[in-house]
Amino acid sequence: MSLSFFSRWLKVYTEFDIRRAKIALSNPCREMYATPFFFEKKNRNLHITKYPSMQLLLPYADPAKYLQELTMKYGFSLRDTWSSKSVLLPEHMGNGFVQVFIKNDIHFFRGIWDFNEPTQFYSPDPVGQRGLIDFRISNEDQLLHSAALEGVKKFEWEITRVDGIRFFIPEGYFMESVRELSRRFQVCSHHPQIKQLIKQLFEISAHDFSNTMLLDAKLTEFVYYLIRHLSRKEIAPVNDDDLTLRHLDRIKEAHTRIMSSMNTEISILQLSRWVGLNECDLKRDFKKVYGLPIRQYIIQQKIQLANLLVAENHVDLAEAARSVGYTNIRYFEMLFKRYYGKI
Repeated sequence: MSLSFFSRWLKVYTEFDIRRAKIALSNPCREMYATPFFFEKKNRNLHITKYPSMQLLLPYADPAKYLQELTMKYGFSLRDTWSSKSVLLPEHMGNGFVQVFIKNDIHFFRGIWDFNEPTQFYSPDPVGQRGLIDFRISNEDQLLHSAALEGVKKFEWEITRVDGIRFFIPEGYFMESVRELSRRFQVCSHHPQIKQLIKQLFEISAHDFSNTMLLDAKLTEFVYYLIRHLSRKEIAPVNDDDLTLRHLDRIKEAHTRIMSSMNTEISILQLSRWVGLNECDLKRDFKKVYGLPIRQYIIQQKIQLANLLVAENHVDLAEAARSVGYTNIRYFEMLFKRYYGKI
């Protein structure tokens, strides 16, 4: 670009557009930016058509490559956050992060960001690649979507501001064909239990990375129930229509107490006193909201957390059992084997 042309170019922009132009010209990752403006001469006047300023072209189905591209190509910074890896936006691009959880053949993303420029996401990965079914949720509407099950052919979205979650689950985990899953998807996505779990996911503050353990457990729980619903296995429904908002808040408080006390033994009597409900109401309504009796729910959460400790932190099962409050290791091994089918 010649100096004279650049001078004429700058004159036609507002102060905001000048800042955008400088960022685009100074960024070393030029291919990340679509041409922000289209120029044409007409009657000696310079006409400008604006397009989205920024594009992210990323692999989507392979989380390791996704992280590599964000850090190597686009300058995101990488950090370990317990059982996940997080990438942080460069300051000149905006603010926010993407937290990636990789569980062998299942992986999920938790992302909150705000780009400075209108930004579009594209992926060369075809929908359904490697037999993976995608699911996505936005905190804006808290509705479940799936490109694979809703007939979308490409991963392509406007992502300037995002507060959402993405899952990739191998179709082999489901008991039905993709065609049958597509047919059942709309019913499943509006099931009260799925909607309740989505609410709970977004109630966990992802900005605080100390919540990673809790978020990991809740994401895993969501995947479990999503697979169960789509696979036509019976799940206890959630019906909170007969619960007052105050009553529901107390049930959620009981749930928070449980999840923050994974390393100790907690009784239903203690819970009922903490949240101000009698034991009978607490047990009945907790099952309505979370699908399991309190005692079974606590055992399930502890087993899932122990499994994460074994898989991610490479501790032995006995140490994981003690970390979740069990002193009888043999009994815990029996519960673990009953849940996962093996030790």
